[in-house]
Amino acid sequence: MLKDRPFEASDAAKLVQIGNIDRQRDAEELRWLLQGVRREIGFYDAIYPDAPFERELAAAFARQVDKLDGRAESFIEQPAACTWDAYLTLKYEIRKLYKQLGGIVSGSDWQTPGKQSHAGRQTLADEAGFAQEEEGTYQRCYGSEAVKEYEDAAMRAFYGIPDRLRSRSSLLLTTSGMKALELAIAAYRSFAGERLPCVLQSGFYGEGIELARTLLDDVQEAGPDDIYAILETSQPVGCLIVDPGQCWPIKPPVDLRRLFDCLRRHRPYRQELLFVIVDRTLTGIANPMFERYADSLPSHIILVSVESGIKYLQYGFDLANVGYLVASGQPMAEETHRSRWIDLLSIIDAGASPLDVRQLPAPDFATVSARLVRLNRNAHWLNAFLQYLQTQGRIKDFNLSVKASDEYLLEGQHWIGTVFYIRLHGELSEQAYQNRIDACAAAAPSGMHLISGGSFGFDSLRLNAIHGDAPEENALRLSAGRAPLDQLMASMRVLAELLLHP
Repeated sequence: MLKDRPFEASDAAKLVQIGNIDRQRDAEELRWLLQGVRREIGFYDAIYPDAPFERELAAAFARQVDKLDGRAESFIEQPAACTWDAYLTLKYEIRKLYKQLGGIVSGSDWQTPGKQSHAGRQTLADEAGFAQEEEGTYQRCYGSEAVKEYEDAAMRAFYGIPDRLRSRSSLLLTTSGMKALELAIAAYRSFAGERLPCVLQSGFYGEGIELARTLLDDVQEAGPDDIYAILETSQPVGCLIVDPGQCWPIKPPVDLRRLFDCLRRHRPYRQELLFVIVDRTLTGIANPMFERYADSLPSHIILVSVESGIKYLQYGFDLANVGYLVASGQPMAEETHRSRWIDLLSIIDAGASPLDVRQLPAPDFATVSARLVRLNRNAHWLNAFLQYLQTQGRIKDFNLSVKASDEYLLEGQHWIGTVFYIRLHGELSEQAYQNRIDACAAAAPSGMHLISGGSFGFDSLRLNAIHGDAPEENALRLSAGRAPLDQLMASMRVLAELLLHP
């Protein structure tokens, strides 16, 4: 047992009180998600105003929503009943509704002509189709109004693009975060012709490095200090690919403030465009990059943000594999330039479909922010916990995914990411780490929800083994969840007792 725990509250009643407040907010999030399902039901009603079977199906969905909403409301009135297991169970049922209803709604968006325009009356074939959600829309033509509306809402909610930059900024929803990066690299190659080298930050995640080297002929890796020097001395460079977060194995991350200070003073090499691609998946909304920096960049720079959409922006769901790409710069104000991005989106088949959008809750900054504030609070508790374990010699060392900095703040608190990289004592193989994780997850109490699995940003605490090129670079990755505070404390006790022992 871990003695003299500095992270354990001295007042047990206060800990329970905070936990109950957390549970009430969890229930409020569930009710907000159910409101989104109601909006989809209303949309489904509008598509089929007089079809008996579809009307019955809509009524069945409405009854299920009312039932789940009643359970969520009871959690608000009696937060003790909103145990972590009950919260996750109800949230999964809401997830099923999003998947099922989204599939039915988007299923009416025919890609081929229909034969019937009114129930019970046969007519000639019509390109508009019967009960078609968006007449004349074909997925590969990137014509879906549902996708466009979602992109516009996401740009406002998740990226804070000021109105003064709207005319020269675009958000494109892609089928994954990797597709967003592929589209960004393809745009650089298309617009700049790869006449200048691409500089990739050392420590960028492995799949991204492999993708860049696959698509481009001249890719050079450089540390942050070398990148600043390249910009300050106006050395030939056509594309920068950087990450302000830290992946494993740990290497210094780029400092966004210093990077953009160099970019503000950058002079173009032979009037060539400079693409600056920032993967913000780990730092997320904690740094409003476009609001802070985009307006002051020279006209030859195009700032591109890419992000995985299954991490922090789906409210703890894994509903649809999507990515976000936002591009901003003077060239984006030209219609021909913007259209070329759409062409590239179609060529590499990167555009998200109406089905993806219909299965996603609406972008909402307040809800995402509240989620991330909770995740960040739990991450700070875990940071203190890991510091204590290191001081006691229980673990070898650990690293954060985002270094504490005034550049990354949520409600006045430093955003430190929700991912930790932890090394235990001994020369453990990657499989040995995974065995420890699996044994810990299996032995944990059933209501604890310690998950053996990769990725991050979800509700439950997750653990997975990671590796580098050298044996000493094997480690485990811990991703904080949004558990209520008393649940988190219990989880840390379990980790101390089960994970650290073979």
